[in-house]
Amino acid sequence: MTAPSIADIQPVDDRLFCYRHPDRETWVRCGRCDRPICPACAMQGPVGLRCKTCGRPAFDPLTSFTPVQLLLGIVVAVGSGIVAGYLSGRIGFFSVIVAWFAGGLIAELVGRATGYKRGPVMLGVVLGGIFLGALIGGAASFLVDYGFLLSAGAGDEEFPLQPLVLDALTWALIAAGAACVGAWQRLR
Repeated sequence: MTAPSIADIQPVDDRLFCYRHPDRETWVRCGRCDRPICPACAMQGPVGLRCKTCGRPAFDPLTSFTPVQLLLGIVVAVGSGIVAGYLSGRIGFFSVIVAWFAGGLIAELVGRATGYKRGPVMLGVVLGGIFLGALIGGAASFLVDYGFLLSAGAGDEEFPLQPLVLDALTWALIAAGAACVGAWQRLR
């Protein structure tokens, strides 16, 4: 007498296929909704395997912001970006190096202010705040350097102001880009 094989015990009609991948046969079901899942779709839950839908937490504390945290992160990012943009506008070429370090520092400050959040919202807050703050800080630096020309009527033909504005805008954008690279390296 021989032992029955699996094919003899279970008919072919009772095979289970993953609900997300209908070409994959499986023997595992979700512990919550009881749908068949393949190993690629399975997530370890508190009491067994769960499907991607049931295993995803409703509130992820690492990526979800409260309104206060979001506002505080934006204020810190823009304020720090203004300071970095102002200083970058004052030192010229070396602003690329300073802005790269400033971007990492801004990312750390915003992280501390928001409770070390992660994800695309955090990246958007930091990078958007750096760009907005760097442009505002660059404009403030330009006004400190060349503001007297605006009040003296420098728009006349004897002293064109356009090359100065273009130069200041270029350095502000380069510094903002370097700061964003530094922040991105800190956040990844």
